[in-house]
Amino acid sequence: MSAAEIDEEYEKLIKRFPLRPIRDDEHNDLAAEICDSLTDRIGELTASERDYLEVLSDLISKYESQWDSDLPEMSPRDLIQYLMDQNDLAQKDLVSEFGSPSRVSEFLNGERSLSLEQAKRLAERFKLNISALIA
Repeated sequence: MSAAEIDEEYEKLIKRFPLRPIRDDEHNDLAAEICDSLTDRIGELTASERDYLEVLSDLISKYESQWDSDLPEMSPRDLIQYLMDQNDLAQKDLVSEFGSPSRVSEFLNGERSLSLEQAKRLAERFKLNISALIA
């Protein structure tokens, strides 16, 4: 893919949803739809699309955080550990989302962050917005 084609893909995304602060639920829902459509093809994204997804996820997270002001900040690692506890899951139960037992262990021990693909699979499994898993 040429640089011009990559720029065209990015421009299409910007035209569909400009990267501006989200101020209402309608815009948040649209942003979440776009985010979901991008994460559905996470392995095929161009660098520009990955950058767009990262910024869009941050905007969603910031907007949705207004309801979490009374809740303590929870890292993706803490969230996964909490969900594992609540669902009575062991590390071996998350191998399909991480790709290998060692990746699960490395993440839970703080030695590795989540990749976008892992975050996508975990968000699907636990019915979360991916922005909760992107730090």
